[in-house]
Amino acid sequence: MSFANRRDCLLLSLVIGIFVVTCSDTALASSATFQPLNTALSSVLDFMTGTFATTAATVAVAAVGYLALTSRIPWGWAFSVVIGVALIFGAAQVVTSLTGGMGGR
Repeated sequence: MSFANRRDCLLLSLVIGIFVVTCSDTALASSATFQPLNTALSSVLDFMTGTFATTAATVAVAAVGYLALTSRIPWGWAFSVVIGVALIFGAAQVVTSLTGGMGGR
């Protein structure tokens, strides 16, 4: 099969992609095949939002706040650290709110 031009190739790719997405089974995503991966990522998430991470974030915010207060680093960097901590600990809520309208949990 020869393609007359690049547009035909892109159209065929789009049709195949739509076909794969519409024919995929949603049970595949929750099968036992992905259970070890799910367990590993859950462990990483627990570590990133657990007791150690909370203590480290508290120390980081306090240290950066002190440094910004004494004019040793710019205030923008201090706000960046605070925003980063908020995103790390609020990531689950952000994902939940984004997937809430798409039939997620």
